[in-house]
Amino acid sequence: MKDIEIKNNNVKFKYRVSGLLIKDNKLLVVKINDNSFYCLPGGHVELLENSNDAIIREFKEETGFDVQVEKLLFVTENFFKSGTFDCHELGMYYLLKSDNIPIKDFNKNEDEGDKITRLSFKWIDVDNISCVKPEFLKEKIDVDNIKHLIIKDDKIVNE
Repeated sequence: MKDIEIKNNNVKFKYRVSGLLIKDNKLLVVKINDNSFYCLPGGHVELLENSNDAIIREFKEETGFDVQVEKLLFVTENFFKSGTFDCHELGMYYLLKSDNIPIKDFNKNEDEGDKITRLSFKWIDVDNISCVKPEFLKEKIDVDNIKHLIIKDDKIVNE
């Protein structure tokens, strides 16, 4: 299938999923190629794919491990610059669980057909995530007190 991503001149829209996998107070993060920061494993949702299935697929593609979704933690609309692009990203952030992923750092190359992406996975302490993007995770990592809100016409329709 095709990733949900639209480019128009210098504007880009993308629909992404990300996963928070926490074990023994450690969060699994990934550094892509030579970025100076870590982010959460995940990727684009494909056309006709729901976000729940997308995070399970993306996590398997990136790590080689199976995960299960515990719950949706965040829905974000993120506006940012990336190179020459003004970006609008719709993001779904899921709390994940897995019995088969060991708590040890590892590397993997992801073959995307036209390019190879080097992924460096690391387990970091959830109380020290200063090197992780997006920034809001530094304040919102408390998974016990997070709500998923859908707002329509200035009213919360799902809590």
